[in-house]
Amino acid sequence: MKDNKKEKMKERLKELRSSTVLPALLCLIYGIVLIIWPDISSNFICYAIGVAIMLVGVIFVIRYLRKDLVRDFYRKDLVIGLIAISLGLVALLRVELIKGLIPTILGIVVLFSGIVKLQNAIDMFRMQFTHWYFILILALLNMGFGILLIIEPLWIVDVVFVLIGCGLVYSGLSDLLTLYFVSKTIKNIVKESDIID
Repeated sequence: MKDNKKEKMKERLKELRSSTVLPALLCLIYGIVLIIWPDISSNFICYAIGVAIMLVGVIFVIRYLRKDLVRDFYRKDLVIGLIAISLGLVALLRVELIKGLIPTILGIVVLFSGIVKLQNAIDMFRMQFTHWYFILILALLNMGFGILLIIEPLWIVDVVFVLIGCGLVYSGLSDLLTLYFVSKTIKNIVKESDIID
């Protein structure tokens, strides 16, 4: 394997780690909080969602103010930023409205996490990694949790939030497991290429 290709794979692994570990840990923390304190967690999550959306908006506004206008002309960073800040404010001011959407919102997050893992499983299958089916099982279970949360069964609120907590904990753990297996696969490919070279 050429050096530049190996460097690209290592760089991709670093990017994967940086983009996976923090969201997975946040899922774990949110999930544990929901399981232990389902009755007081809903308001916390509403405020967290509002603040998170506002932070995304602020990041887009800052990116707009710092960008090269000639090179990045006609990008919508400022518009996206202001819309996100506005949505964040609505989430903070209309907590009851957001509460009803929490199962669906978190269900979409968990479903998306499962879809990402599904692609990881397919990629590992195409690279002929022997344990690709393990990631596939994790992905299907993850997607199942997400769909269940989106459907939102007519159970009492506490049970729904405990279920959401379980889904987030599972999503976080399975993300970390997937990262471990993908990292191992990439390292093995690089190592085998070094032996061949």
